[in-house]
Amino acid sequence: MPASFMEKLQNGERPSCSERRQLVRIVASEILEVSKCPAKKHVSEIARQMVIAYPKSFRDEINSQVVGSGYDSLLKQLVCRIDNFKRAKAISTPLCGTLEESTKKRKLFYGCINSDPQLLVGETSELQQEKKEKLLVMFQNNESDVKTIYDLMTSTYTSQRNNIQSGKETKDLLDEWPYLFQPAGMKAHFKELTGIDINNSFEESASKDTSVPSDICLEQLPATPCIVVCGENPLTASVYMVAVDQTIVNDHLLSFTEALYLMFSLYYILNISYPVELGATLEFLQRCIFRINPHKGTKVEKREKKRAYSVNPRVLSLTSKIAAFDWGE
Repeated sequence: MPASFMEKLQNGERPSCSERRQLVRIVASEILEVSKCPAKKHVSEIARQMVIAYPKSFRDEINSQVVGSGYDSLLKQLVCRIDNFKRAKAISTPLCGTLEESTKKRKLFYGCINSDPQLLVGETSELQQEKKEKLLVMFQNNESDVKTIYDLMTSTYTSQRNNIQSGKETKDLLDEWPYLFQPAGMKAHFKELTGIDINNSFEESASKDTSVPSDICLEQLPATPCIVVCGENPLTASVYMVAVDQTIVNDHLLSFTEALYLMFSLYYILNISYPVELGATLEFLQRCIFRINPHKGTKVEKREKKRAYSVNPRVLSLTSKIAAFDWGE
């Protein structure tokens, strides 16, 4: 590589797109000099070592948060270039063990760190039931002590997970754990489930449009979590609702931020896969906003005869462009 390029790496600067492509071409060519059919694990190790050597120049990240393994985009480029080299030489054999994972059954609790909790020391089923009943009374009395709600939802997390994993319907969960679908309770559950403390950092986007709950034709709502906008314009609406399983679970959210929190969290709380058509958008939120970054697997619903990526290529492309963008002073 040119001296100017190597100086960039030494200074921790990100190479331009053309410089990166040139590097990928050279490395891919050298790999094929050693092996005509390199294994994916070997190409992966090369990409990993490149990122270890020059993390500031090659690592996949956004806002200093590593995306996926940190070298998925570089690995993807090397794999594609190697395949291109081989096609150019009329070699029909595909790259052995390509970047895409072989079709496997997805883990049920992708992105979660505490999906099957046990009762904490000192907790009993009786105590859990007492706290559950206290939460129900608080909800019926429209109490708004956020700290108490958060603490009680945290301490009854095990019972909530047991109910969810037993297969209870959304309507039953809404009756038994109403705060699970309110901001304070949802944040408590999501924190225990994923280890992620949700913060306020969103501003726009939306889904359906209506005025009041009675106007909604529930049969027309998707089964997956969605935001219902109360008003004529998603950007000017003053009230939002969230639905899942064609059931309105919260009909009075005053900010889009809170609606987005609840909508996204329900994918994890209720173990719902991302719809294929929204997979890239939801994965971008997952990895770059909520910072849930598993190295393997996917939460996108399984598609027959489709390759499964550990990180969606569109998400990698967008995060790379954001990282490389010159934001100015």
